[in-house]
Amino acid sequence: MKLKRRKRIKPSEQSSGTTLLGCFAIALILCFVQISGNRMLIAGCLLAFLAFHFWSCFKDDALYTLLFFLPWSPLLRLYKGSVSAFTLAIFLTSLFYLKRNDFRLELYQILLTIFLMIVTLIAKCIQSNPIANDYLFFLAMIFLFPCVVKGACGKVSFERLTLFFACGIIFAALSARQIAAYPNISQYIKVDSYLTITRLSGYYWDPNFYSAHITACLAGIQIIMSRGRQRLSIFVWAALFIALVYCGLLSASKSFVLVFACLCLVWLPIILENGKINDKVAYILGFLCAGAVFLSSSAVQDLMRVFETRFSYASNISQLTTGRTDLWLKYLREFADNGLLTLLGEGYTSSVTLDNVASHNTVIQGVYQLGVIGFPILCVWMGFVLKRAGKGQFRHCGIKYVLLMCIGVVLPW
Repeated sequence: MKLKRRKRIKPSEQSSGTTLLGCFAIALILCFVQISGNRMLIAGCLLAFLAFHFWSCFKDDALYTLLFFLPWSPLLRLYKGSVSAFTLAIFLTSLFYLKRNDFRLELYQILLTIFLMIVTLIAKCIQSNPIANDYLFFLAMIFLFPCVVKGACGKVSFERLTLFFACGIIFAALSARQIAAYPNISQYIKVDSYLTITRLSGYYWDPNFYSAHITACLAGIQIIMSRGRQRLSIFVWAALFIALVYCGLLSASKSFVLVFACLCLVWLPIILENGKINDKVAYILGFLCAGAVFLSSSAVQDLMRVFETRFSYASNISQLTTGRTDLWLKYLREFADNGLLTLLGEGYTSSVTLDNVASHNTVIQGVYQLGVIGFPILCVWMGFVLKRAGKGQFRHCGIKYVLLMCIGVVLPW
């Protein structure tokens, strides 16, 4: 009788498991020190986070930790209004990979940074806008972040990136809900409550920013599940998928519901064309049963009533979008009346918005800040970055998976 050989755990998988446990530990400690309000303890926790992240850079786990802590970034501060340690972590990561790449830079990251700097500085001079820290950091990231993409993307796993992101989102959303009543940490937790509607957004200030993280992660999980073969693995991803949907419903975001519906519409044909007929039937029945159990719970039914209330007030397109279309038209009229603004923008000055209200549309906001000259430069930069990232395991992705990711990542913005 032959004994089955035990599956050997790869060193990279073991390292990622240690990194994930470390992320959970630091996030948990962060909650306790922020609740205490002791700045010495908070400073110690932030230093521990930076040290842990620097260690993860040597393990090629930097992108994993960054994705885990992205939903925690507003909480990684010494006090409200201070610089987030997450920002410092991104900067340190960029410098680390710049050094690892022997300070070799690609031509596009030099030229596009120079072009953007010239355009934005001219716009700032014309509009009399200040040069703030966020502007300097923006240029630094345009210049340095391609080093991270070049040095890290070929050494990471899409599955693990998605796992870390999902764990970070779920842990942040559920922990924020439990500790929102504590005075010291409540300043970082925004709870919008009116009529019978309560909107939660983890540690983020905006439910739509928060739900945009979730839809991006859901798209990643849908791709993994549609390509998966092992039932245990699919079961784990399905549990994370359901948990993320619940966290998204906590936001009471109409955009989340619309984007999630689009994701499901595109995902269903992908499932049906993969695998054997029995597997397809089992897949669909399993999700229908899980969905029925999920929707039958009292907690989810309460959330569905919140959405019913929100959508009941949508008698026209303006109400459906909570006034977004009115804002878009206001910005478009400003572009039509102000040719110089349309051409050069505000020079990436985040403190300046039209009538002190952001456009809630990334394309419009991109033109408003960078102009029709600067915004295409940013799009070209992003194209180069995605092309470099695609040299690894993502270059053979089918168009259906690209469409799924575009819906989850781009559509909310």
